[in-house]
Order: sequence, then structure tokens, then C-alpha cells
Amino acid sequence: MLHGTLGAQSTSKDSLSIPNQQLELRHDNDFLLTTDQYYSSGLFLTYRRIIQKSHFRNATSQFDIGLSQQVYTPSDTESEILEEYDRPYAAFTGLSMGYGAANSRWLYKGALQLGQAGPDSGAGDFQRWYHGAVVISDPPAWVGEIDNSFHINSYINVIREWELEPNPFGIRFAPGLKAAAGTKDIYIEPEIALHFGRRNTLHESIAYSRLGSVQREIYFTVKASYRWVSYNALIEGHPSGDDSPLVFTSENGVLQIGFDLYHRIQRNDYKLSYRYLGPEVPGTNGHNYLILSYALSFGSR
Repeated sequence: MLHGTLGAQSTSKDSLSIPNQQLELRHDNDFLLTTDQYYSSGLFLTYRRIIQKSHFRNATSQFDIGLSQQVYTPSDTESEILEEYDRPYAAFTGLSMGYGAANSRWLYKGALQLGQAGPDSGAGDFQRWYHGAVVISDPPAWVGEIDNSFHINSYINVIREWELEPNPFGIRFAPGLKAAAGTKDIYIEPEIALHFGRRNTLHESIAYSRLGSVQREIYFTVKASYRWVSYNALIEGHPSGDDSPLVFTSENGVLQIGFDLYHRIQRNDYKLSYRYLGPEVPGTNGHNYLILSYALSFGSR
């Protein structure tokens, strides 16, 4: 009886060291790859929290809320002649809320995003300031920007993972499916990923921005997806119609290839990723950009 009590106390004490909250700052940018076009930059600030009582059996649940700002430009950012553009300038600022449940094999996540596109989003103004104050270069022209419009969008993500080899040099195979519906994005996107290295199980791994463990993770991932696009409002304008001076037709299929290097050490998560994004507008080229992210976990379960 005493042994059982001590064991329970030890377990309870250990659990206090497991964080239940996290704050992540992420920056996407193509400037380090010497380009400044198409998906030019993105800023994301996300708060996550473990939900103690999951709505799914044998699963842990998380809630997240985040602010994001994304900027898209044509390839020629110096020209002010609309006929020379290969896509419109587009800016978007959004607030997203998500809920995800996961066990050692499956992840289910849904999210809702509300946001403002166009000049009122402030993203275009931020990019102009960034070029002048940080990059010290002429800012993009920002002529012919997608008009102001408010958007509501829903997103789902389902992943199934298999462990092919255990740690310390584990190999995991993870196919998944993403889908979006709303006024901003409508698409279906199947994805496959291979993870190599020391990693926690799906429901508490940095691979899926999951909390629940401070065990060290260091691994890399290669992934590929193909997005069947029905609508992209940041290229085509609001689906109900707007007064944008320049809109294009979206490419029906967009290939994405990625490489990720992730490291979790105690309560610190570090991520470095490379992305190749296929043409989003017919007749344009593919695009490369980097993702840099740091997340600090805190609190206790």
C-alpha cells in the first residue's frame, strides 16, 4: 500500500515537469534564398495548450489560437505596370483557432480562420517598412493589390503514422490528408512524410507541434504533397466578387516538397524547414522559401 502511494506521488511529481502550454514564433521568408516574389513572407504567433479532458478515447487533445500575416507579390516587384505582373499583390492577416486530438498512431485536427485581405490587413505596409528598416532596399511597388475583403475558412488535417524502425534512429512513415473550405481557400491536399531520427510518438512530438513531453528529439523529415485547388482568393479575389484591379486564375494542382530539421531540448523547440512550392498561377515558375521557428513551452500538467 505504501509502495503504491509513493509510486503515485512520484508519478505526480514527475508530471509537474511536463509543460502544458507553448508559445511559438515562426517566420517564413524567401529573402535568404535571394528571391523576393510570389509567397514573399509570413509571420505567425501561436499559443497552444493541452486540454486535460479529451473528447476522444485514448487520445490527448490540444487547443491553439494564433495570429498570422502573409504577403504575396509578383516576380517583378519594381514595375508599376499591371500588364507586366504574373500574379497580383496580396496581403492577408488572420486569426485562427484549432482543436486537435491524437494518440500514438492518429492525429485529427480542425481549425477555423477569420481574416482580412487587402490593404486594410496591414501586411503590405509591414513589408514596405521591413524593406526600408531591415533589408535596406527599395520596397515593392504594391500596385494592383487584391482589394479589401473579409474571409472565413475552415481546415481539417488527418494523419496516420507507422513506426518502421524504433529509436535511437527511428524511421516513421506518415501519410495524411488536408482539406480547406471557405471564402479564402478551397482545396484537397494529400501528403506523405518520412521521419528519420530520435523522435517521440505522434501525440507528443514536435513533428506535429504537440506538447506532453520534454524528452529530447532531433530528427529530419522529407515530405511531399499535391494540392488540388478549387479556389484561392489571394489570386482570384473574393468568390462573391470584388473591385480588385487585377486577378488571375489559380493553377488547379500545386506540388509542394519539403525538408525539415527539428530539435526539442527540454522546453525549447527549434525548427528549420525548406519548401519548394510549385506554380500557383499558370505560366509562372515554382518558388523556394525557408521557415524558421522557435517555441517555448511552459506551465505544468
